[in-house]
Amino acid sequence: MGVERDSVYYLPEKIVDGAKEWIRAEAMFEGVPETKFRLPEISAVEREKMIPLKYRKDLVIKPFEVKHSVPTMGATLYLHKRKLKDEYLGKTPSEIIELRKNNVEITREVFEPLLSFTGDCLGESLIQNAEIFKSKILITECTFLDDEDEPMSRKKGHTHLQHIIDALKKFDNEIACEKIILTHFSMKYSERHIREALEKNLPEKFKKIIIPFI
Repeated sequence: MGVERDSVYYLPEKIVDGAKEWIRAEAMFEGVPETKFRLPEISAVEREKMIPLKYRKDLVIKPFEVKHSVPTMGATLYLHKRKLKDEYLGKTPSEIIELRKNNVEITREVFEPLLSFTGDCLGESLIQNAEIFKSKILITECTFLDDEDEPMSRKKGHTHLQHIIDALKKFDNEIACEKIILTHFSMKYSERHIREALEKNLPEKFKKIIIPFI
């Protein structure tokens, strides 16, 4: 009953072919006739390259590499706009018009980081991608909480709460996030245990901006 809408899926180049095969296989498994099957548009992306979104020209994504048990990437979503260069601030409208008539470039590109999403990753990926802490919203995993689970987090390629705390302490006043959303908690923990662990261990100055997605 859903309405089909045009969309684009941005995937790491390494997994594009496999993703297409999986989507087709899943459709056939669900009984979609070959004549009605339509592969969605998939765009291969490379890390550290700015990519304008097809249906939102004012938005740009920049993938970044994270470490996990399989090849994966996170991404930051930027608002792309142009602002008046500092040297032209205070100019009158007529002066601005005259500058434009003379083909003077009076604006500069600005990329405002709105949201960063790490996906599944080792905690060290937070340190290696410091720019994510400039985003208004950061969504990152926090699979393991307890001290004895730290070795397991490394073995499984996931983030431990202590790794997040280490990153918060390292970047401290450089962190510009309005909200940091923690996801992907292990099923072994109850909601109460999660909230108690965060309350006990998180640095006081960051408690107001950190939200557990439970």
